[in-house]
Amino acid sequence: MQVPSCTNVRIRSTADVHKIFYAVYLGLLPMITRRLDAKEREALSSGYCYAWEDRGPHAITGIGIERFTEGRHWSASRVRDEFLFYYEKWEPPKNKTGERARSVTCSFINHNRGSIQQLLPKPPRNWDPFVKQTYSVYLNENEGNKRKWHLTAYFTQATVDSLGTVDDIPVLKDLVVPEGLFKSSRRTKMR
Repeated sequence: MQVPSCTNVRIRSTADVHKIFYAVYLGLLPMITRRLDAKEREALSSGYCYAWEDRGPHAITGIGIERFTEGRHWSASRVRDEFLFYYEKWEPPKNKTGERARSVTCSFINHNRGSIQQLLPKPPRNWDPFVKQTYSVYLNENEGNKRKWHLTAYFTQATVDSLGTVDDIPVLKDLVVPEGLFKSSRRTKMR
């Protein structure tokens, strides 16, 4: 079973991500080498961070991951600084035949609209949706070897303030990342 690169962590800045990437580069933290399986997706928790490499000819594993997925449904991305944020969308539970309830037709008439009202099932009151935070870089080992690394981190609004930071992880807190080793892929696109 694969384990996250970090647990119980909130990402505050790109410097935090660069420390995680550098620890992965040095072999101090694990890199995710394949998509999460069913047990790993089910175990997903607030504070989990996954470092992974794009599929390509220069990937560490020789294979890499084409797209990181965890089986959830997300909003369109929102950009904040160098990060992309996605907000989990609630999915109604499946019925006995494996289909999700789409809408429920009620037998009352909405007098404002003059039609039969359809209601979508609502999430439970205690549902705390995940927020997915992503960041991507190019690893600048040498000119001819462009490798793209990603960090995918998860948190919830209810738990984000109780999560630790990279400063709380002994292997990361004093790590000094060499300047220029990681270059944001967003900056490259903006040129």
